Amino acid sequence: MRFFDQIWEILECGDKELKFDKFKRFYAEYKAGKFDAQIEEGGKFDEIKPLRRPSYAEFCEVVAMREIGSKKQADKQKAFLHSIAHIEYSAVDIALDAAYRFRMLPKAYYDDWLEVAEDEIRHFKMIEEHMAKFGVKYGGFAVHDGLFIALQNTSASLLERMAVLPRYMEANGLDANAFMLKKLETEREKYEDKARLCEILQVILDEEISHVSKGDRWFKFACEKEGVSPEIYAQIVQKIYPKAFLQSRELNVSARLKSGFSEAEIEHIKNIAKAGKAE
Repeated sequence: MRFFDQIWEILECGDKELKFDKFKRFYAEYKAGKFDAQIEEGGKFDEIKPLRRPSYAEFCEVVAMREIGSKKQADKQKAFLHSIAHIEYSAVDIALDAAYRFRMLPKAYYDDWLEVAEDEIRHFKMIEEHMAKFGVKYGGFAVHDGLFIALQNTSASLLERMAVLPRYMEANGLDANAFMLKKLETEREKYEDKARLCEILQVILDEEISHVSKGDRWFKFACEKEGVSPEIYAQIVQKIYPKAFLQSRELNVSARLKSGFSEAEIEHIKNIAKAGKAE
């Protein structure tokens, strides 16, 4: 099976154990150079299929994002762990779709996103193992399809995909992760085996910096290719998500700087949030 066809098969697979096993075998072949000639060819003769349904819909109840908060959760800790697992599983498909959907790119692009997919599978397995101690399985709670919709909304443009997914949504994750770690460290947060959960979140945070950095690299590559300035980043995101950057959560400035954001960009994001509050 050809390179892009194999990625699509893995992306679409709704059996997570089979999905991860397929990826492991495929990635070993990829690193051994089996697909180098096909990547050089660029997949220009291969069909690019549209995203229609998230792979997790096979075993999760999928609801609109606005409905998640309205669903009463009997156990706050279990629901919290499940939400992290959902983000990490979704991140696997985000990385796979980045590798599948965009063609005629340098091999380094595919190196980056397949490496990210491998990382995200490992992150998912870490949180899956942790929440199993409390009797939680992925699919035990309803999930939203917000990240999947973001993939659909950016399917036609590498520039938009890199701006919205890694540089906006995953960068927001850098802020959220730091916030969660700080919150868990307080005496008020009574989570069982909190130390292990904090270890997992710290690993995810540290490695997500490199993921956002990869998105930054290919965002700037796409900007150069299209002859536009990276300064239009916020404009691109707000075209798709008009309320972007209005969140009040504190930015993880150090992580954002490490991942490629400039101080001027961070200041601009803060100013958008301030302007939103003033309205």
